[in-house]
Amino acid sequence: MTVIPLPRHGQWVGDLRGQGRSVRVSAHVDVGVMNLSLWRDDTCVGTARLAPSDVATLISGLSDGLAEIAVQPPAPAEGDGGRLSRLEERLAGLEFRLAPSARPTAVARVRRMARTASTSAGRWLRDYR
Repeated sequence: MTVIPLPRHGQWVGDLRGQGRSVRVSAHVDVGVMNLSLWRDDTCVGTARLAPSDVATLISGLSDGLAEIAVQPPAPAEGDGGRLSRLEERLAGLEFRLAPSARPTAVARVRRMARTASTSAGRWLRDYR
């Protein structure tokens, strides 16, 4: 049996804003161009066919931009990212306030409850048969 590789259809990158937005880059070797396409869900909403020299210029611009971003402090998270950070901070604060002696007590209580439930289930199954 011969394995035939599937054709490569390009690289996809999702937009940080979500909502089905993405960018796809694909090489069209037969005509010597790179295609940059903008997608919304499963619909292509725009394309740019780029010559190799233009791709090199684009890569240079991307690289310069990354270098600038790397030296800046991180930007605050947008959308749910900030909300998640706040929830994690609240949870950490609550866990910290929970007295260390209460943690083992809570764990022991949960174990006892689990054993009781297991024993009760075993009795029920035995009686049911």
